[in-house]
Amino acid sequence: MTQTITTKLADSQLKFWKENSYVHIPGLFKDRVDQMSGWIDEISTWKPSMDQWMCYFEMDNPNQLSRVENFIPYHAGMKEIFTGDTIVSLISELMNEQAVLYKERINFKSPGGGPHAAHQDGVAYEQGENAAFDPNINPYLSILISIDEATEENGCLQVVPDWPIDNLEILPMEAPYPDRPDYMKIKQSLEDRLTWKKLPTQPGDALIFTERLPHRSEPNLSDKTRRIIYGVYNPSSVGDKRKKYYQDKRKNPNDPRYMVGNPHAPSE
Repeated sequence: MTQTITTKLADSQLKFWKENSYVHIPGLFKDRVDQMSGWIDEISTWKPSMDQWMCYFEMDNPNQLSRVENFIPYHAGMKEIFTGDTIVSLISELMNEQAVLYKERINFKSPGGGPHAAHQDGVAYEQGENAAFDPNINPYLSILISIDEATEENGCLQVVPDWPIDNLEILPMEAPYPDRPDYMKIKQSLEDRLTWKKLPTQPGDALIFTERLPHRSEPNLSDKTRRIIYGVYNPSSVGDKRKKYYQDKRKNPNDPRYMVGNPHAPSE
């Protein structure tokens, strides 16, 4: 049965989306951010378990939690956030077809927490070995929700503006650290030539962007933790990819495609 996609965004937002591959929606979860903050505090105390929820730690501080993934099967409140109409209808509108949750994560960037290196998400999904993104497949979309204020000081998201939705270029990658050959990022010489725009967000704000958009974030130089939750969605036309994604990742969590831009340490 075909689902009707309801229009949620203004024409100006849709125009900006097509021209930039991202859109900022202020205050989308302003009324629920305190509730989600409590849930994240709860999840952060769960004992690491790669068989259930999956925990990762800072590359330069293996005792500092960096990320938790695959937690919605074990938390009804977070499942409602990621699979509820507020997010799914927005993503489906921008995707031009029904969206399916691919994966979710919480990013913890504690004081001194490392950067997320410049990258495009799509190289870690289905199209990483392609010379360019497939124009016949609607891109996977990510939604970022700020739980804490994200500032220039604590490492807010940065993007390359004026990156139109139909830009199919996959930028060349490199492994910058010989002792960490699985850690990949956009080549530094190319990153330095790109124009980067910082996108500060307030608690409850959302940013939606495509897998094709180059993005990065800098270290947390403040004295407070910056927490952000992400959901990634794929078009329903390519099927439900979630189960296979986590099955594959458990088999080899240190596969280079899972280390693209990520500041976490290799997993046991």
